[in-house]
Amino acid sequence: MSDAASEKQRALQHADEILQDSERLFRAVWEHASDAMALSTSDGTVFAANPAYFHLYGYSSEDVIGKNFSIIFPEENRTLAQEMYGYFFQSPTISPSVEGPIRRADGTERFIESRYTFLTDQGQRIAMLSIVRDMTEQKRAKEALWISEEKLRVALEVGHMDSWDWDIASNTIRWSANPEVASGLVQGSFSASYETFLELVHPQDRTLVDQEIKRALEEGIDYTIEFRMMNADGTLRWVRIQGQVLYDEAGKPLGMMGISMDVTQVRQSDSLPNDRAYHTNTH
Repeated sequence: MSDAASEKQRALQHADEILQDSERLFRAVWEHASDAMALSTSDGTVFAANPAYFHLYGYSSEDVIGKNFSIIFPEENRTLAQEMYGYFFQSPTISPSVEGPIRRADGTERFIESRYTFLTDQGQRIAMLSIVRDMTEQKRAKEALWISEEKLRVALEVGHMDSWDWDIASNTIRWSANPEVASGLVQGSFSASYETFLELVHPQDRTLVDQEIKRALEEGIDYTIEFRMMNADGTLRWVRIQGQVLYDEAGKPLGMMGISMDVTQVRQSDSLPNDRAYHTNTH
């Protein structure tokens, strides 16, 4: 065999090895992917699906392979699903991912995110690759978070309180209620920085408030302090703020979070002095 023929033989052998490695890698991804995947022809016939697909929908390979993909839809929705499939297969553009509920073979429902792409041969689409991700737990977690936030919002409203947090790195204070509305400020005039917050504190109380907050940061203590805030119309209101310091894993302060409450009526009715701020406790 000539040197040229030997070189060609080695090149072909190397190409074949690369192809086999690629096929093994694809098979490993296909078999072990957590996302459900299926391949279907232009008319919607499924000719391949991975284990995650059967697990998600609750069907066996005998139920799916060689059948129209619409088997995964309730019977009353299959005609529409087939029409949409034909439209997507012929459309020159690929639609973004969609989310929605599905009904498994046993009648239970899951919430999924679905997207697709195409396999092509010489520029022609020969198969659709459907990729489906089970989003049920994420959706439940999001709903649970929303419910928790709503409960907190209602509790704060009932107690005439606001929640707040201060990010030291960005020097941004976020309030559950709009501080501009509470203080009668012009919309957009409150920059939400720590310095802007101090400007709203009565000049006679400002130093003590600043000292208490900085002491909490330095010593890592929670604090409660009552002080006067100035409204845009010149009136004063008493505010009680409770806060605690948040740290990173290295013990560096990241910021603070807490609640605030308008205690003007309480201060006007009790025997505490009304001409200076004071801290009620730290621990």
